[in-house]
Amino acid sequence: MADFDCDTLVVGSGAGGLAAAVALAQAGQKVQVLEQHEVPGGYLHSFTLGGFTFSPGVHYCGQLGEGGEFRKTLEGLGVAKHVTMLELNRDGYDHVRSGDQRFDFCAGVTPLTERFVQRFPAEREGLADYLGLIEKVRIELLRVGEAHGLLDTLTLPFRTKHMGRYGLYSLQRILEDRVKDPLARALLSVQCGDHGLPPSQVPFALHAAVVGHYLDGGCYPRGGGAAIAKGFVRELQKAGGAVQLKTRVEKLLLEGRRVLGVRLTDGRELRARQVVSNADPLVTYGRFIGAEALPRGLRKKVAGTRMSTGSLGVYLATDLDLRALGLDSGNYWLTRTLDAEATYTRIAQPEIADATECPGLFLSCTTLKDPSSFDGRHHLLEAFTFVPHAVFAKWQGTPPDARPPQYLALRDRLAAQMVALIEEALIPGLRQHLVFQAASSPLTNAHYCEASGGAMYGTAKVRSQIGPWAYGMKSPFENLWLCGASILGQGVHGASLSGVAVAAKMLGLRPSEVLKEKRAALSVLPADDTRAWPVDLLRSMRARQQTRLRASG
Repeated sequence: MADFDCDTLVVGSGAGGLAAAVALAQAGQKVQVLEQHEVPGGYLHSFTLGGFTFSPGVHYCGQLGEGGEFRKTLEGLGVAKHVTMLELNRDGYDHVRSGDQRFDFCAGVTPLTERFVQRFPAEREGLADYLGLIEKVRIELLRVGEAHGLLDTLTLPFRTKHMGRYGLYSLQRILEDRVKDPLARALLSVQCGDHGLPPSQVPFALHAAVVGHYLDGGCYPRGGGAAIAKGFVRELQKAGGAVQLKTRVEKLLLEGRRVLGVRLTDGRELRARQVVSNADPLVTYGRFIGAEALPRGLRKKVAGTRMSTGSLGVYLATDLDLRALGLDSGNYWLTRTLDAEATYTRIAQPEIADATECPGLFLSCTTLKDPSSFDGRHHLLEAFTFVPHAVFAKWQGTPPDARPPQYLALRDRLAAQMVALIEEALIPGLRQHLVFQAASSPLTNAHYCEASGGAMYGTAKVRSQIGPWAYGMKSPFENLWLCGASILGQGVHGASLSGVAVAAKMLGLRPSEVLKEKRAALSVLPADDTRAWPVDLLRSMRARQQTRLRASG
């Protein structure tokens, strides 16, 4: 070890980087994580403004029931010891509101199928076929991740026949082949917001992975997204690893095509046997290495890479009693039309900057998802809509705390349109009852999370950028590996899974072998019924609320 600072350097502390770091440290490696921000987590992190705490990158997590894939990850890495998950309303973890149209996605394939059939009785066969296919493809994708060795490779096509046949079809084609009612197809497409692509562009395999992740409902971490990040960091430190904050990587140290370590912006150099980059591929290959040093094919790939869309976020505190107004722990998809193709196509175009109203958004009430975060007086709301980076690109490079007036005017005008839609579609009188409001843009994401173009979901998972055409975990540079939302799949679980998968590759194991030991049991409590919570947790929650109320007068 004399020539190395550690066995593995992990660049970036997003869910993928932290999962890889924990897995490698638990396998006995000496691991250091380098994070440019002042807090760990990437899109897992939370921030506080105006005395209110928001978690912009975590809205719900699926597969957390007994035997669920994300549960296995949290329990296998020991993170479950530090995190309590709060289950969203099982009768409506996703609520759709569009004019007079209302639909609630309930947990469970069978109940959800029956709910759709009750609404669209003539579509029984097609709906059952579609939702069943979602689950089959989701499971087959997991088999791909577990493939290891020649026998697995040879038999994989027989064990993934549905994915092989339908995976590269668009969601639009899959739906049109099975469901004739346009309203039913529209409702089944609303959740395209979870990956950012319209039905005509998203490969069915990706949509099945994302939507299938929530088929048994969703949960929100008590304490927000930062609770998950803290859990990863604690397990990393327990295994002897470390996280260095406010540590920005400038370049990878190269000797030919061999990576030796990193050079930091402060001039220091750190050397390691292996480097895992949790930065997106455009940062990893474009900035850390540079186009001139890339193989010709990779240079062309990087130049042609399309990143996922950016977002505009609005963070609100209100003194309204939202539960009394009928809101619950579920998410709300608010749209002016249920034409998902038109809505998701429109809000991904630069012309959205000239819109006079917000076409649609995703809304989360974190104080209903996590009652322990409620101060007894103010409910917190987080709303997001898509907006391309190009809308704000002219102000790229301006200081985050000193953006020019033109930027602020555009951001705030679009944010006001979002608040108006929330008030019109769901919460009457909201604007008169706001006690705090802030907004973020793709430039915010680019600054705090090093996301190229402010991308929400890493690379855009169009057909030409998934599967064999995606960026691989193993780079063409010796000792360099990649993980994160651009490698396997987006979201907390997709990114975490990429971290486990890259650690497994480095260790010569299957992902399930990395997670085979259940290091902790996950606690899952109902978000909407605190009566089912442990007594000590209720007491501490009420004590904190009383303290907050006294402090606020």
